[in-house]
Amino acid sequence: MTSKPPSNSAPASFLRSKRALLSAAGLGFALAGLGVSWWREKKKAQSVLSPEASQALWQARLETPEGQEVALADFKGQKLVINFWATWCMPCVEEMPLLDAFYQQNAAKGFKVLGLAIDQPSLVKRFLTQRAVSYPVLLAGLGGTELSRSLGDEEGGLPFTLVLDSLGQVAFRKMGKLHPEDLESWLHIDA
Repeated sequence: MTSKPPSNSAPASFLRSKRALLSAAGLGFALAGLGVSWWREKKKAQSVLSPEASQALWQARLETPEGQEVALADFKGQKLVINFWATWCMPCVEEMPLLDAFYQQNAAKGFKVLGLAIDQPSLVKRFLTQRAVSYPVLLAGLGGTELSRSLGDEEGGLPFTLVLDSLGQVAFRKMGKLHPEDLESWLHIDA
């Protein structure tokens, strides 16, 4: 039996498939780069409130459960956590102690927390007598749902949390229950 000496030239079909594979990989990398670029631009756009949303937020005047009117414009220029919640929303109720602890630990660092109740005033008053929090709670009523939607809560679900830096840029937005790691990330705002 005789053996052929190894050939220095690869078959043409092998070279074509290798080129096709390299071309496909190059195309994949290019598409991935475009995807990352698109994602960054989308995140950048999400960090800015639309003029309409900004106007709706800073022109809003809401009452405390005790009946005092509060202008949200009073909080402009501060690191602000806005949490939309309701008494009947279990995830909302479950995250309140976490928000309260965050507020108590970070108020001295310039953080403000506002709870905007999407609920009936009588229910909120009764709830707060049983589960008081140290941060201000304001009565947003059903109109608060429209405000939350304008701020990025596209589904209108609860709880919804928005965190603004001192320049009014969106630093954090979440639909759903907060977790300790969410609040931990806020500590780097305006750092």
